[in-house]
Amino acid sequence: MDCLIHSIEPSCRRRSRPGPMSFVRHFKYKIVKQATDDFRKVLYSNVHGTAYRAVLRGGRFAMVKDVRDCDQEEDLFYREVQLIGRLHHRHILLLLGFSLGRKRLLIFETAENGSLRDHLNDPFKTPLNWRTRLQIAVGVAAALEYLLVFNDPPISHISVNSSNIMLDDNFNAKLSDIGILNSGNGADRKASCSKGNTQLFDKEYVFATVAH
Repeated sequence: MDCLIHSIEPSCRRRSRPGPMSFVRHFKYKIVKQATDDFRKVLYSNVHGTAYRAVLRGGRFAMVKDVRDCDQEEDLFYREVQLIGRLHHRHILLLLGFSLGRKRLLIFETAENGSLRDHLNDPFKTPLNWRTRLQIAVGVAAALEYLLVFNDPPISHISVNSSNIMLDDNFNAKLSDIGILNSGNGADRKASCSKGNTQLFDKEYVFATVAH
């Protein structure tokens, strides 16, 4: 795994937490701050938080997302990291690591072509042709199938929209904003954040809600 910035590899270490958290990389806060030029390189800001551009070792770019707390407990943040960190699919934005400090940060691979929303709403961008649009739709469908069919318990991203469909350099879809959740097996599966659109529920919970 690349470490943020060029000469600080010793500072990039694994978070010493028990269980599945051990496979998610922890970056020191000061390193992420340096990588984002003191959080000046803003990519976008919305109800879910602010995303920054970061420079990885060797010149590779990453996206650092400042997660809005929504009164979220630290343990719930770790659960979010744990869930996102185990998702590996070519059409889901890959989590590279996390950091805790004055901000709660998630570090993702970058999407060179930004979001689908950018391309649909920006009059200065070349309109997407129908083949590309179909390619994006198929990619999103594959990501949703992976979340629902190949995870136990199944994961439902119930607010897919053009702002959380990211596009790589070949305009392949990368689904993002999978997080801020409570995905245990208890009766209350709701996300702790009532504002915003990123909420995950178990499939059975969603279907039961619709049925009633």
